[in-house]
Amino acid sequence: MHLVEVLIAAGLLAAVCLSLPIAYTGAARANRAAADVTWTAVLAAQKVEELRSAAFPPADAVEWSELLDADGRAIEDPRIGPVFVRTWRTEALASAPDDTVVITVVVTPYRRAVAAGIDVRTAGATRLVTLRTRKSL
Repeated sequence: MHLVEVLIAAGLLAAVCLSLPIAYTGAARANRAAADVTWTAVLAAQKVEELRSAAFPPADAVEWSELLDADGRAIEDPRIGPVFVRTWRTEALASAPDDTVVITVVVTPYRRAVAAGIDVRTAGATRLVTLRTRKSL
C-alpha cells in the first residue's frame, strides 16, 4: 500500500516539474510583451508632448515616421538594429480646419511592424490621439 502512495506522489511531482519550464516560458513571454507595451506608451506620449509644444502644424495632412533604438533615440540606418517604429500624423479637424489639428502617434515594436506592417492591432503597439487648438488672442 505504501508503494502505491509513493508512486502516485512521484507521478504528481514529475507532472508538476514537467510543467514548470512551460510556465516559465509563458511568464517570460508575458514579461516581454508588458515591457513592449510600456515602452511604446512612453515613446508615444513623448512624441505627443513634443508635437503639442512645437509650432502649430500646417492644416494639410502630413505623416512622418522614424526608427528608434532600445533607449528611444532616433536612428537613421535600419541596419543598426531598430527596436521601435514611431509614426505620427497631423491633420486638420474637419469641423474646425483652421483652428484645430488632430495629432495621432503610433509606436510599434520593430520586429512585429516588419512582420505585420505598422498597425495599432499589432501586439505591443500603442496609439495616442490628441487635439491641438490655436489659442485665441
